[in-house]
Amino acid sequence: MRRNDARSWMGLSLPLLVGLLCPPSGAAREMHVAKTGSDAGRGDSSQPYLTIGKAAAEAEEGDTVIVHAGTYRERVSPARGGSSEERRIIYRAAAGEEVFIKGSERITGWKEQGGGVWKAEIPNRFFGAYNPYALRLSGGWLNYGDWHHRGDVYLGGEACLEKKTIEEVRASERSWHCQASDEATVIHANFGPADPNRELAEINVRECLFFPEVSGLEYITVDGFHFLHSAENWQPPTLELQVGAVGPRMGRRWIIQNCTITNARCVGIILGHAPGVEYTDIDAYGDHIVRNNTIRRCGQAGIAGQKGATRSLIYGNFIEDTNYRREFGGWETAGIKFHNSVDTVIEGNLIRGVYHQMQGAFGIWIDFANQGTRITRNVIYGTEEATVFLEMNHGPALVDNNVLIGREVRSNSEATVFAHNLFVDCGYVYHPDLQRRSQYYKPHTAVPAGRKTGTAQDDKWLNNIFVRTGLDKVKDAPGYASDHNVFLEGARKSSFGDQHSLEEPSATGLTIASSPRGARITFSVSEALLRMEAPLVEADRFGVFPTVGQALEDRHGRPIRVDTDLSGRKFSRPVPGPLSDLKPGANTILWPPPAPSRESP
Repeated sequence: MRRNDARSWMGLSLPLLVGLLCPPSGAAREMHVAKTGSDAGRGDSSQPYLTIGKAAAEAEEGDTVIVHAGTYRERVSPARGGSSEERRIIYRAAAGEEVFIKGSERITGWKEQGGGVWKAEIPNRFFGAYNPYALRLSGGWLNYGDWHHRGDVYLGGEACLEKKTIEEVRASERSWHCQASDEATVIHANFGPADPNRELAEINVRECLFFPEVSGLEYITVDGFHFLHSAENWQPPTLELQVGAVGPRMGRRWIIQNCTITNARCVGIILGHAPGVEYTDIDAYGDHIVRNNTIRRCGQAGIAGQKGATRSLIYGNFIEDTNYRREFGGWETAGIKFHNSVDTVIEGNLIRGVYHQMQGAFGIWIDFANQGTRITRNVIYGTEEATVFLEMNHGPALVDNNVLIGREVRSNSEATVFAHNLFVDCGYVYHPDLQRRSQYYKPHTAVPAGRKTGTAQDDKWLNNIFVRTGLDKVKDAPGYASDHNVFLEGARKSSFGDQHSLEEPSATGLTIASSPRGARITFSVSEALLRMEAPLVEADRFGVFPTVGQALEDRHGRPIRVDTDLSGRKFSRPVPGPLSDLKPGANTILWPPPAPSRESP
C-alpha cells in the first residue's frame, strides 16, 4: 500500500474514521430503562437497563435517561451531574408512561394472628444498612410524636397508623406496631378484612428515592416520575445533611418538575444542608427550579431546606395534606419551609391542608435569616396555623398577588411589602423576638453583613383586599405604611395610614370549591372598589430598606414592579387585589390560573 493510501480507507479520512469507530466521550447518549431490561444490556432502546440506578451510574454530561412504565423499588443516586444548561443529565419518564419509584417493598409472608391482625417477621439483612423500624424519629423542634419510627406500612397504597402496643393494633384497623431485635424485625398490622398476602401490602426500606451520595452535583433534571414511600428522619435545619424523598444534596441548577411525591415520611423535596459546600459562595449551590409537582401527605413538609433554596424558583406546585395523620410534629411543619435562603421566589403554588396536634402547621414558612424573598401568586387555605409565617428575616421581602384564606399572616420580620393580595379572615399578627438575633447579608450574596433581633420596622400594605379581618389591631412601628386598600365585611383600616383606603360593609359571598387538582374561589365586590385610584407598586416607591441596604429588587439587582396580576395579566391600571380584570359583582379565581408559565428564576 502506498503511503498516501494509509491515510484513507474506503474514501474516508483517518480523522473521520477514528470518529466513527471511537465516538468522543462527550457525545450525548440516550439511555433506556425498562422492567423488561437487563443491567447487562447496552442500555439503549433495544436492550434497556433493568434499573434506573444502573443508568445513573453510567450517565455522563449531556445524556438523557428515559425510564419506561413500571414500579422501580430502588434509590436513585446519580454519580455525576451535567456541566451546563446545554449539557444537563436528564432523567425523565417516557412520554405517556407511568413510572413509580418506591422506597417500599412488597411483603407477602404475613401470618394471620386472628381478629384482622397479621404478623411479618423479616430478617434484618433484608433492610441492608438502613432499617427504618429500628430507628425512631428524632431531632430539634420535634415536639410531639417522637416515639414513631421512620418506617411505615401501606395497604393498597394507603398508609396505616403506627401504634405503641400490639394491644392497640388489635383494637384499630389499618394500624401497625413494630419490634426490632438484633436479628429480625417483627411487624404486627391490623388489615381488617383484607388479606395482605393477596392485596398490596408494602413496608418502607429506603431512606430516600432520588438523592445523590455526594454533594454538589450540577445541572440535573428530574422529570415526570411518581415518588412514593421514603423513610427519612425528621429534618431540622441543624442537621449537617438534610435528606428528603427527592433532593439535590446542595447541588446547583437542578430542575425537578412534573413529578408526584406521596407519603414521604417527613419531607418531599429537600433543598438543604450537606457537607462539603462553601455557603458564603452563592454561586456554589442552589439556583434550582422546582415546578409543577404534586406533593401530598408528607409528614413534616412538602418542600423544605436550609440554605439550599437560595436563588431558586418554586413554581406551580400543588402541596396538600401535610401531616394529615397528625402523628408527629413541631416547629418544622409547613407546606413550604426555608431557612437562610437568598433571593428565593415562591410563585403560583396551591397549598392546602396543613395539620398538627400542637405547634407548626403553616402554609409558607420563611424561617430565620432569609433575604430578598418574593412570595407571589400563591393560593393558601386550610392551614391550622398561619397561612404565611415570616420569622426573623430582615427583608426586603415582597408578598404580592396571593390569595390567603383562613388564618393570619404571622411575623417577627421587617421590611415586608404586601401588595395586591386577597386576605380572607387573615389579619397580620406581629410578635417581636428580642431574644434572638438572625443574620442578614450583603445584597444578593450569602456573605454575612450583620445580625439583628426580630423588631418591627418598615412593613408596607398597598392595594390589598381584606375580608372580615383587617389591620386595625396592628400596632404602628417605624416605617410602617398602609394605603389604597379595601376593607370588606367588617374588616377595618390601620391606625397608622389608609387615608385613601375604602371600608365597605357589603358581603362578598366568598366561596372555595376544592377539586382533586385545584380550586375555584368566587367573591363579589361593588362598583365603589373599582372607582378607587391605586398607585403602581414599584421599587422606587420605597427606596432602600435601611437594615440590609437593599431596595425591592430581583436576584440581578433589577427593580421590581408589580404590574401583573395573579394570572400573569398586565394591569391596565392598578386596582386593589390580585385580579387585573376585577368587575362589579361576581369574580372568580382559579388554580391553576390560565397563565403562561415562568421559564427561569
